[in-house]
Amino acid sequence: MYLVWVREPGHLHAYLTRVQASTLTFPEIISKLPQIGVRGLYRGSIPAILGQFSSHGLRTGIFEASRLLLVNVAPNLPDIQVQSIASFCSTFLGTAVRIPCEVLKQRLQAGLFDNVGEAIVGTWNQDGLKGFFRGTGATLFREVPFYVAGMGLYAESKKLAQHLLERELEPWETIAVGALSGGLAAVVTTPFDVMKTRMMTAPGGRPLSMSMVAISIVRHEGLLGLFKGAVPRFFWIAPLGAMNFAGYELARKAMERNEEQKAMSSG
Repeated sequence: MYLVWVREPGHLHAYLTRVQASTLTFPEIISKLPQIGVRGLYRGSIPAILGQFSSHGLRTGIFEASRLLLVNVAPNLPDIQVQSIASFCSTFLGTAVRIPCEVLKQRLQAGLFDNVGEAIVGTWNQDGLKGFFRGTGATLFREVPFYVAGMGLYAESKKLAQHLLERELEPWETIAVGALSGGLAAVVTTPFDVMKTRMMTAPGGRPLSMSMVAISIVRHEGLLGLFKGAVPRFFWIAPLGAMNFAGYELARKAMERNEEQKAMSSG
């Protein structure tokens, strides 16, 4: 079973992009929100939606195929390893096809262009085709650990909570564990999210690597600069983690009941 992380292309993500793309302090960014306006906070929604639709469909298919292959090839592998390896394969390939949409979204949210058409033409004129794949490495370094760590954190946190309470978790407790797991995975991967944003919103025409961006951030903003936007990122991802893991548990239990009914009917 595949866990899909739904990411809404709303105002909080646009605000997060502006925080990470800027070298301004948090209070300075807050003071500029009235100038950005409501419309500005929803910039980049079209490429964000297109990117999510394309990547989630591919990711789901790759996850299921990888999981079935692993179960047949290595039946003794623990379930958490099967989930993690399948998540790695599906996230790696699914994210790769979303990069161009992510670049356009980031540049629109950072205020570099006014609309999608202008962003496409401007990106092409600056860097050609490779401009649509800026920040690919940083995005993959963010996405793969995020999905794998999120699933692993949830599975282990749930086991720990059940061990401490010595019972099955209540629905609200499962939601709380899911929110915490998603939020923590988001915080841990924030440095790669910051680097990805800086690379995608940097001026075109010159090569830019992850190491160059990381060194520049640390030199001018300190180590905490790599965790810029970690707090809004936590509060943006945590509710989504709660909803996704709650849905995951409902789907898992429904599948288990279905299997039990089949076993009883066949017996």
